[in-house]
Amino acid sequence: MRVAFALWPAPAHLYPFVPLAWALRNAGHEVVFVSHPDLAETVAASGLPFASMYGEAEAPPPQGPAADFPAAREEMFRINQMLPIPKEDKLAWDTVSYGFLPSMWEFCPFQASPEDPMPAMDGMVTFFRRWKPDLVIWDPCMPGAAVAARAAGARQARQSGTDYNGWYLDTFSRLTSGPDAPDLPNPFAETVRGMAEKYGVNVDHDILYGEWTIDVMPKGMNYSVDTLRLPMRWIPYSEQVAMPNWLYPVPERPRVALSLGLSVRTYLKTGWGWLEALMEALSGLDIEVIATLDESQLAAVSTVPGNVRVVDYLPLDYLLPTCSALIHHGGLGTMAPAGQAGVPQLVVDLPEREDGTSHGYFRYKLAPITGRYVTSLGAGEVMDLGQPSIPAIRDQITRVIADPAFAVGAARLRTDMLAAPSPSDLVPTLEKLTFAGHR
Repeated sequence: MRVAFALWPAPAHLYPFVPLAWALRNAGHEVVFVSHPDLAETVAASGLPFASMYGEAEAPPPQGPAADFPAAREEMFRINQMLPIPKEDKLAWDTVSYGFLPSMWEFCPFQASPEDPMPAMDGMVTFFRRWKPDLVIWDPCMPGAAVAARAAGARQARQSGTDYNGWYLDTFSRLTSGPDAPDLPNPFAETVRGMAEKYGVNVDHDILYGEWTIDVMPKGMNYSVDTLRLPMRWIPYSEQVAMPNWLYPVPERPRVALSLGLSVRTYLKTGWGWLEALMEALSGLDIEVIATLDESQLAAVSTVPGNVRVVDYLPLDYLLPTCSALIHHGGLGTMAPAGQAGVPQLVVDLPEREDGTSHGYFRYKLAPITGRYVTSLGAGEVMDLGQPSIPAIRDQITRVIADPAFAVGAARLRTDMLAAPSPSDLVPTLEKLTFAGHR
């Protein structure tokens, strides 16, 4: 079987796919990653093949979720103004509307005509027709891959973390159904429609959702979505570096990790002011802190305490087995290694202030979901840094480290994560679905 993985070009998008790619390869199947050439070296470092979706065409640098598409963003605003979106869903809805969707438009232009240029998608179709994959597994931010797969005669599936896109599609359908509902274009359908018309592909449920969805989220942490769900265990993988000499032996006093996500810091260069209060709180504790922070994050900190060691990058599956707790932003790629290591967690969240005033900080989309999951299993607490109190932060960190109930909860979370099939366990299912003709 030949399997192509189609990804949005960021290392944080690649890493969750690597374990499944290696599981397929170890089972004797051929695999290739298809994306923007900016991802080529990172894919090569994982030991897997890469092909540019642009072919020989020039590839402009990817812009990310902040890409400037004024007409498309104006249309999204108009659509959202017409929909009765519940307040509690606003963060997730806006994340898709103004973050995920614009990142797709770089490669699959919004409301395009079949005649409009789309070199990345044309290159992907050309490659698929030449390489002839049996199955295409695509990143939720690369929906044109579903069209390209069908145009090349391949089966196709999404691999998703928190299924914001599926939730959005389900919710949009519900909000626009019924006699009194607004008649509005579906933004996901409008993202792929021009490409689909160009290649004679119908924009149906399977194009928008995938024929099935490989779900790497723990069962209690994802949305219920109208899709055939294939659970798969998250296997921590990231760029590999040499293990530093200071990592072992583990110090006698508690070691705490602080990590705020690779993808977040790539695109968010400001808004880290709350780190100042956190650092001040950490300075008053008898612990060793390993903080994976970059220059833009450190710029918000006036003084790095003496008990904090700053490293730009270290794989969390190296670090966390030596730690008593992890403080993090709520990303799955950060939460999951802590879960696998059985380490209690403090999930940083920055909710709106009760008085309605703004704290001016960026609130990470996954923090509320991750916080609910971690606390539901007793594996940690949510750390509200929107209104930071130094004594409260110190008490909270001390409590999560010292109270054995959190270690028991962390073990419970680890068991929950390990309940899903491994990537190797999933391979026979993918083989059957690919060749059996079932959705």
